[in-house]
Amino acid sequence: MPESRRRKPKKEPVRLATTTAPAKRAPSPPWFGALILAFFLIGIAYLLIYYFSNGGVLGMDALGGWNILIGFGFIVIGLGVATQWH
Repeated sequence: MPESRRRKPKKEPVRLATTTAPAKRAPSPPWFGALILAFFLIGIAYLLIYYFSNGGVLGMDALGGWNILIGFGFIVIGLGVATQWH
């Protein structure tokens, strides 16, 4: 009858000498959530005013289609700020 091979002992996993966990970031200040909400609301309000007034508000008629970019710009800035909140 053939003899089975002996199994080699398992090697221990290699560990790095000095690994440290990254430092935890401090929680965001209370006004940070209000800043995010403010950017969202300003963007939405700007777009609503532009659409409901048909660009008739002083200064909006000269901007034309750029008003949409301005409104969505505030919303995108709010999203960018929201990614930094923890």
